[in-house]
Amino acid sequence: MKVLIATDGSEIARRALEYPIIPTDQHFFVLEHQEKETKAKELINKMEAYIQDNRIKGEVNKLFGDVGHEIVKRAKDIDASLIITGSRGLGVVRRTVLGSVSDYVVHHSEVPVVVYTDKSLQGANI
Repeated sequence: MKVLIATDGSEIARRALEYPIIPTDQHFFVLEHQEKETKAKELINKMEAYIQDNRIKGEVNKLFGDVGHEIVKRAKDIDASLIITGSRGLGVVRRTVLGSVSDYVVHHSEVPVVVYTDKSLQGANI
């Protein structure tokens, strides 16, 4: 089983990563970060340490472009069996104006999607 885990370095993304019981077979981590390159490098290093420390066979990649589209495309490219992502729980108005990566992934993915959310973090700017 290949699992694509989408993360942006936020607290909800970190919790989504820790939430699933990750089997020991091959995994694939995807990184999307829209801030400065130094922050992206820091996050890549953290993710690489996480997969090494937890003995997960996987790799970290940075994608560019429309986040939801790129996650769905990458899942198809690597023949992923599952996508895991977090959701901050934006309100209806904010989600309508800003869009939602998790909504896009759920509606466009050809494989199952697990969307992790945490009520204590909903709407937080994390």
